[in-house]
Amino acid sequence: MIVLNEEKELVRVESWDEIIGRPGFTNNLDPNEHELSKIIGQYAFSDKIACGLSNCHTPHARGYLVATKSGQETNIGKDCGKSYFGVDFVDLAAQFDRDMRDKEARERLWSFSFKLDEIKATIRDLREGENGADRLYRRTRPLVEPGKQVPLTVIRRIANMLKTGDSSLSIDREATKHEIEMEEARLGRKLTKPLFVSEKISDIRAIEALDQSNDLRQILIIDLEENIKAFEPMDIDSMTSKQLLEWSKWVGTVEQRLDTARHSLELARALLKRSNLSSFMQIIENTDEREDFNNYLNSLP
Repeated sequence: MIVLNEEKELVRVESWDEIIGRPGFTNNLDPNEHELSKIIGQYAFSDKIACGLSNCHTPHARGYLVATKSGQETNIGKDCGKSYFGVDFVDLAAQFDRDMRDKEARERLWSFSFKLDEIKATIRDLREGENGADRLYRRTRPLVEPGKQVPLTVIRRIANMLKTGDSSLSIDREATKHEIEMEEARLGRKLTKPLFVSEKISDIRAIEALDQSNDLRQILIIDLEENIKAFEPMDIDSMTSKQLLEWSKWVGTVEQRLDTARHSLELARALLKRSNLSSFMQIIENTDEREDFNNYLNSLP
């Protein structure tokens, strides 16, 4: 890989022959007779090449392309540059690396900006419709936020499921005579009555749809739409290094967040079915609460 840091853009060069064919390039530069002007590129190869300094020629796989004040160019490794050009090289290398990061970030942000309309349309499609994120998110809220539709008994049980990662729903019931006898035989002693056992009644599919990591509002509105609104009016070419770094990092997460949203939608659709959640009715004792929860279930497909 060879990258030249031109004034307005990064230029990626295919072969080393293009470098050695540049006007002024030499592979035998005397550092005692030339003053370093700037670093103009960097390279990384699987095979090593010789340093271009006349008193070095040490083979290395990674290095910089440099220009001197006399107009000549050569290639040197990082250690060679520091040894023969001292602090000047260290400072120029640091500046070059910053320039490279900034320009790479700008390229990434410009590329992203050209896809913004497509990304916004994707978010809109995910949010809208009968089975879209907006509607499904509203339907999940009663399962995690105290209100009138879903009893606290169910909300607390769901919170425990999310905490433990166990999607099985169980109820406690009084043990049968046979179960008590079996347990006493196992323990070798009599047990105090009554004895209660936990009995699994169902597995709740896609309970992880209610986990914070699958929060559709957080993903689509807060993480994506609000950041897009903040990004759109910005002038990419005048961003500071800090802004370029922050926005470039965020842009790098957008596709993954869209994938997460798609997966979260599928989870929500699987969770929000009457047949999937009706088992919770068996842990509700209060008659009014049972009626409220039944009304909630009837609002689901």
